[in-house]
Amino acid sequence: MILSDIFKSSRLIAAALLFFIPLLTCSAHESYIFNDNKIVGEKAIDKINEMGAELFSKSNVSVYTFVSLSIGDVNKTEYWSNFTKELQEPYALLVMLTDDKVVDILYSPELEGRFDKDKILSPYPEIGSILPLLVLKKDYDNFTAAILNGFADIVEQIAVSYGITLESAIGSSNRSTLGWIRFIVYGMFALAFLFYIYKKVQYHYAKKEK
Repeated sequence: MILSDIFKSSRLIAAALLFFIPLLTCSAHESYIFNDNKIVGEKAIDKINEMGAELFSKSNVSVYTFVSLSIGDVNKTEYWSNFTKELQEPYALLVMLTDDKVVDILYSPELEGRFDKDKILSPYPEIGSILPLLVLKKDYDNFTAAILNGFADIVEQIAVSYGITLESAIGSSNRSTLGWIRFIVYGMFALAFLFYIYKKVQYHYAKKEK
């Protein structure tokens, strides 16, 4: 091969590298959400990746979320055992299967005591960060809000346990959102109770008039 051909080939290789390097960089970028099925909104995915990347860079802890319609008719224990083997430890994995009605948090032993799983998964609006957001209506907007809220809660609790401050934290907005959820849920209960009392009183007076 003559020198001009070598030079021409080198330029082609360089051009190819310039084209493919950005693609490789995008592929190599750590994603903290798996098997989304377009359930979670794009902005929420960006925020999840931002929080996950910051926590990892400051603590070497990986927090992921797996969001899917279902994992099908498989051995669940075996499935998650195999899946989590591929995750970098220490890890926490927030799981939501919308059709199977499953919400859970799996984590490696190193994170024991670093966050309160029971509190995060509590169905009570004054405590939980995920299930209360699914009470009113189970649609993709609510799934997005619930996953983002739960992921943020896990990440922020772990950060606090390591004495880390996260610039990407959304704690204040989480509390504000849940405050409105509490107001709506408790308001619904109050209205239902008042309606029940009203019907009882109405029935009592109707019976008396007879």
